[in-house]
Amino acid sequence: MKRLPLILLTLATFWPMAHAAAPTVAPAGTPPTATPSGGEALAVDILHRIGLVSQRENHFTETRQLHALRAPLHSEGQLRFIPPDYVEKLTLTPVRDSFIMQGDAVRLQHGQSPERTVSLHVSPALQVMAATIRGPLQGDVALLQRYYALSATGDAGRWTLTLTPRTAETAHIIRLVQIEGRHNTLDSTHLVQANGDVTDTTITSP
Repeated sequence: MKRLPLILLTLATFWPMAHAAAPTVAPAGTPPTATPSGGEALAVDILHRIGLVSQRENHFTETRQLHALRAPLHSEGQLRFIPPDYVEKLTLTPVRDSFIMQGDAVRLQHGQSPERTVSLHVSPALQVMAATIRGPLQGDVALLQRYYALSATGDAGRWTLTLTPRTAETAHIIRLVQIEGRHNTLDSTHLVQANGDVTDTTITSP
């Protein structure tokens, strides 16, 4: 696989979003779109509930453990998701970074450097990352199942959603994604990249 710039390879760490203003519940009697069993059925139900939220704005704190560095990196900032596909991550400390994904493009800015725009069509790897970011926020089960096997533990009130790579392309980038939440909110994410780098994100209300 063609090596991409580091800032693009770490796009998968930019996707976590969280609490809505208030949990919403799927209308009674809404038929499921699939009939999986066990943990996959719960995962599908969780994603459907998450997808009902109209907009999300939150605060995040993040810790990244990278093989290339001796000490973990800590950051914090703001997150925003506006359906159908607008995702924004604004890192405020220790360095101001901006990440905006909309449509088929990603806009990136680090510190005072000029903003850079990258097409998701540059690489299949970026398309995997975009799906990893958007799929949970949109509640798009079909999109996620292109790349991941879905499972969950717990119940609708408190759950852990696990995404395990289904394709070789996904496994080249991401080893594991776990999301913890309640109802249709996301409280934290744990992401392990294929090289062993780990990103843990905690999400709270603004």
